[in-house]
Amino acid sequence: IGEVEKITKEAKLASYEHKGHRGHGHWKNDSIRYTPKKKGYFFEGQVLIENVQGGLRAVSGYKFNKYAYLGVGVGVDFLMSNPFNPKINGLAKKEMAGTYPSLYLYFQSDGPGKGRITPYFALEGGYAVAFKGKDGEAIDDFGNRLKGGPMGGVGLGFKIKSRRKRAHLSVLFNVNYKEVNYQRDQLFISNAGQVTGFVTLEEKAHLIIPGIRLGFGF
Repeated sequence: IGEVEKITKEAKLASYEHKGHRGHGHWKNDSIRYTPKKKGYFFEGQVLIENVQGGLRAVSGYKFNKYAYLGVGVGVDFLMSNPFNPKINGLAKKEMAGTYPSLYLYFQSDGPGKGRITPYFALEGGYAVAFKGKDGEAIDDFGNRLKGGPMGGVGLGFKIKSRRKRAHLSVLFNVNYKEVNYQRDQLFISNAGQVTGFVTLEEKAHLIIPGIRLGFGF
């Protein structure tokens, strides 16, 4: 009887360990390898956490393998200022401030990793427009009429995978870029200080903003 009980206990233990490793990809402890889905639909939501810009992003697409995710993203950025404006564009820091909805392509690639934490690389590129107010124009506090332009971003980060589901949290350290086309009026002032005329100029600003994105996905 003792030998039968011993064999039964060993069989139950083997069955338990087998399920822990290969059942549904769940962890029994941190040493057990998690196996995510190899390909299929994916979603990523992100919140921009920056001292000069905030925003929301949402991406959905297809995962071909761990090295290639391709999707389409939409978002909206709330730009309050740009610390590099004076050197790059010759503008005040708060010029070009506004709300910029965007549509873009998104590429992601996972790095090596067997546990819950996986490094990843992200690249995006598309177009952003300046949100227009009730008067039909997007105008900053300096009188510049904003139009928008190409946008992009590149970053490195890591994912923290859930223990019981295929969801994850993510942190991405990235650099955002926007090219903003805009119009401004150059005034002609007489020696007496009176405005005698003006000309409208087409200008272009390059906005480079480093930041952090906090995200979740599956």
